[in-house]
Amino acid sequence: MSTPSAEAYRNLTRRAWSIRIAGRVVGHAPAVALVGVTLRASEAARLRCLRTGSRNVHAVARGLPLVGVPRPAGAVRFSYRLREPGFRLADGTPLIAAAVVWLEADGRAWCLSPVLE
Repeated sequence: MSTPSAEAYRNLTRRAWSIRIAGRVVGHAPAVALVGVTLRASEAARLRCLRTGSRNVHAVARGLPLVGVPRPAGAVRFSYRLREPGFRLADGTPLIAAAVVWLEADGRAWCLSPVLE
């Protein structure tokens, strides 16, 4: 049986990463690693958050969970910020996917082989 694809997103209330499979939250983890990742952010939901001040899940990393693989020194940091659309590298370049992503306990995110927009 193959491992199902999972979505991970930062849960600001729990200060952890929420893990969702088939639309259902199955757990929370301080850190998560995913392989074959696509990064999705809803622009309509982002604008709604800015307009109303309410929070909702609208930016996720989707891939296959990876266990026991430490982040290598060559990984590149990226982030998602409400004030600008999409995921971005530190220099502001939009990011849509990556070979591997590490979502760490302090809320930072790192990737290998980023796919730029």
